[in-house]
Amino acid sequence: MKLYEFDIDQSKKRLNKKGSDNPSNSEIASEFVRDNRNAMLSQTDWWASSDLTMTAEQTAYRKALRDLPATASPELDSDGNLTGVTWPTKPE
Repeated sequence: MKLYEFDIDQSKKRLNKKGSDNPSNSEIASEFVRDNRNAMLSQTDWWASSDLTMTAEQTAYRKALRDLPATASPELDSDGNLTGVTWPTKPE
């Protein structure tokens, strides 16, 4: 996955607000992964409504997203590509 300059700049700004003045590529990649993971979880929050029952696939997908920071080793290569992350596949 290619990170564009905008993505990198946004991650740097968030890290600067958290006190990291000169974030490494690894920190930038991790911040990008966290932000995208959070957005993906938010998009599926409705699955967990009290009047719905999640399928096993939906439950596994959300668990894989929550576990992503522990299971990934995000890095940016010299071309700005995100490596070290295997995104779970969203069930239909």
